[in-house]
Amino acid sequence: MTASFLSDAAASPVRGAVLLLPGLCSTADELLHLQSSLRRSGWHVSAPHIAGYSFDADGQRTTGFDQWVDRVCAEFAQLRQQYGTVLLAGISAGAALALAAVARLGQAAAGVVLMSTTLRMDGWSVGRSRWLLPLALYTPLGRLWRYRERAPYGVKNQRVREWIVQELKDRQISRAGCAAIGVAHLREYDRLRRAVRRSLDRVRCPVLALHAREDEVASLSNIDLLAHGLKHAPLHTVVLENSYHMISIDNDRRQVAEETIEFARAVAEGRAPSTCNPS
Repeated sequence: MTASFLSDAAASPVRGAVLLLPGLCSTADELLHLQSSLRRSGWHVSAPHIAGYSFDADGQRTTGFDQWVDRVCAEFAQLRQQYGTVLLAGISAGAALALAAVARLGQAAAGVVLMSTTLRMDGWSVGRSRWLLPLALYTPLGRLWRYRERAPYGVKNQRVREWIVQELKDRQISRAGCAAIGVAHLREYDRLRRAVRRSLDRVRCPVLALHAREDEVASLSNIDLLAHGLKHAPLHTVVLENSYHMISIDNDRRQVAEETIEFARAVAEGRAPSTCNPS
């Protein structure tokens, strides 16, 4: 996307709003590049703090996933009153949360952008131990277990990865997410994923799914799940060739922003997205 295009877009009236949802126990820093690109293109951006889901420096307390969805839908309602056209966009767990919200919202949502959808955790870095995850989540065996971020931190770009390592040394959070996530949060996220897979046929708005071919957390089988489950929503997919899981900060971040902006503009204008590949 050229600088001149962004400059022209910045002078145009606000097209609508995009509700951004970062990953579990994370912050909107994961989506800073996308936020700034959307704003320059004439979109209002909202990235609300969600109690029990978002990162909290004072202590990670969880709430039920239904409350996460309630918070997203309440924010959506406020944005729609003010801006009319509202899309949702989420990455990783945020993609599942966005799907849960639009399944409830129906045709009120103009569209939804899913980045690194993780309805199935089966990427190349996830070992066979993933089959033991239910024991950690739903039995006393997992009371003291925590998921900890580790290399490659969802990032293929070596310089960005080194920066993330330094951030995690200096504080509890980086642009790739929280240093550690407790069992309570992971259990609610697992319940969210299961609920979303059961409700995909209730999604009624256009869907853009952006996914890295080399995603180390969630393979492209997640795109297949969407293709089979979204029976009443047009699905457009883009496979990215030079990133891992955190596509919003990795090598393909510019393409992620460009595809999102084109999709948002297309659905706002009532036409099919022109730069995406229909599934």
